[in-house]
Amino acid sequence: MRRLFVIALVGLLAACAQQPKVQLYSGAPQPQSEVLTLVVPSELEIRSINGQPYSAPNASFGLDDKQLLLQPGTYQVQAFYKNGFDIAGGMSHEVVRGRTAIFDINGKAGELWRLEFNRPDNLAEAKKFEDEFPAWAVNTRTGEREQAQAGNRNVSAFSVMMGSSEVAPQATSVAPLGTTSETPVAARQPVALNPSPAQAAALPHNDATLTTLQQMWNLLTPESRSAFLKWAQQ
Repeated sequence: MRRLFVIALVGLLAACAQQPKVQLYSGAPQPQSEVLTLVVPSELEIRSINGQPYSAPNASFGLDDKQLLLQPGTYQVQAFYKNGFDIAGGMSHEVVRGRTAIFDINGKAGELWRLEFNRPDNLAEAKKFEDEFPAWAVNTRTGEREQAQAGNRNVSAFSVMMGSSEVAPQATSVAPLGTTSETPVAARQPVALNPSPAQAAALPHNDATLTTLQQMWNLLTPESRSAFLKWAQQ
């Protein structure tokens, strides 16, 4: 009985260690030897792939790295660093959103690429990513390394919250740059990527929203107001 328990426990731990996979190509799942795999560290959030917005995979897997399954070919991935740090012994925390990096990837079937960067040791080091985010993509099979280009700075979270409630439509699949799908539209089986919870819960920009925010502001203590304003400038 003990042996069976140990075997079951080992199997469970192995399953938990597997990185979540997100299929980003149309049609039925293909063997991993036939697709391009891109590993995205948990600290990175994807803004777009080949110019198409992809925010849904970011919030789906918590602290786990993600494996994005793609058709072999060329891709341009925009991603940025996002992570939280405890302050004053855990009494509060600050979220750092780094500058966007643009990764150029040209992968073949069966290859595994990974987005990489130097992990910061503390909040001060992480905040440097707001101005400059050195990152690269590496082919884990060949060791080929492609330095990422500098992208745009992230806008204030407060500006996003108070801005338009319209959300860009999320694409259901992505093809390599310079190619188009030859599969008839009626025969495609795209993998649906629903908008992230933050997008689905976006408040409309109207008088009622403004009034609600004003009332909440009046209930805050001076310390809470100071903390909120600091957060809004992230």
